[in-house]
Amino acid sequence: MNGDDKSIITYRIVFEEFNGKVNGYSVTDLDGAHETKNTIVGTYDKKTKLFSFQEKEILYTKSKFEESAFCFVNFSGKVKLVNNTSKVEGTFKGLYKNKTKCIDGTVTLVGSHKIYNFANKVNKKIQKSKKVDQETKNKVNPVKMIDSLKINKLSKDQNLNVFWESKKVVIEIFDAGQEDGDIINLYHNNVIILENYKISNNKKILSIPINLAVKNEFKILAVNEGLIVPNTAKIILIDENRTFELLSSFKRQESASITIIKKSSE
Repeated sequence: MNGDDKSIITYRIVFEEFNGKVNGYSVTDLDGAHETKNTIVGTYDKKTKLFSFQEKEILYTKSKFEESAFCFVNFSGKVKLVNNTSKVEGTFKGLYKNKTKCIDGTVTLVGSHKIYNFANKVNKKIQKSKKVDQETKNKVNPVKMIDSLKINKLSKDQNLNVFWESKKVVIEIFDAGQEDGDIINLYHNNVIILENYKISNNKKILSIPINLAVKNEFKILAVNEGLIVPNTAKIILIDENRTFELLSSFKRQESASITIIKKSSE
């Protein structure tokens, strides 16, 4: 994905198509400092292979929030099928929320099936190599790296702005892998609401009332690093019928925050 300045930006879309209508979401700048997730709607014509979609609303962003500065993708292009591998190529127009132009560019997307096939081949070579020790083999797994991009990562000093509708925040915290004694503190507007909590495979569920008229910031702090570095926690935020999955990853005493912002009405 690129614009007039010739920069390349990572871009991922996930969608479902039913009777020619497309619904899903996009993620820009995957695992980057400006990672942003938007809902998308569009159409697909099976006869002409024409695929089009528009980004509609921001679900979350790591960028400093200034709604008027966000550029929404409006894409139109062809879907190509070569040897059972899907590829989407086309152009997009970037528009601000007030419909004025911000940037134009091109999009080239490759179906995940091809990427996973390639990653599996690379991983098999790594696993068979006698020059690589087992610990490194476990860490350098291309398939796991691709899977990790499906979940938003929350790293040191980052802030995630999440756009919210309901008057409460339901938070689920658990260890999605091996329990290793990771301990965290959780704060709401600098008031501790979960202290020295040891993360386990069992979900800790919190339901916190909020006032959307004021700032609501949740900070996660790593108290230790457990037996396996770094300190990691799977965090799910639930806003009525919407969920946001996060994976925090910190060294000892590192922290990051989540800011709840009232979703603007269209």
